[in-house]
Amino acid sequence: MEILIHVEKKKLDSAYTKAVAEYIKRLSAFCRVKCIYYKDFSKLELQNSSACFRVVPGTDTISSEEFAAKIEELGLSGYSRIEFVVADPATVYDLDIAKFSPFSLSGFTMSIDLTTVVLTEQLYRAYTILNHITYHK
Repeated sequence: MEILIHVEKKKLDSAYTKAVAEYIKRLSAFCRVKCIYYKDFSKLELQNSSACFRVVPGTDTISSEEFAAKIEELGLSGYSRIEFVVADPATVYDLDIAKFSPFSLSGFTMSIDLTTVVLTEQLYRAYTILNHITYHK
């Protein structure tokens, strides 16, 4: 599985960058993950064959187990790529909304930096669940 995370920011603050890099390193045992940073989303191109999600704050959050099951379901449905868009909510609504399914990590509104870290952590958590690996050591 290939996972692309499109981030509406030129770069993350250093502490967040280190956390994202750590989770991407851990995820490399299970899938390919790449964060792509944008100054603006005018150059954003999504693959038609990808499952696309926009990360938004909301009350429709799912558990880690449900997220893992969703990733597994997408893989079994023939998707080889999942794309997430992490952006200011106002920007997300300017994009072609029909291509995206909303995905909520939390009921809290978080910064783009923190949202990216939490997304990579939840991806790692999902893959540990799918591979029956103890998450906490």
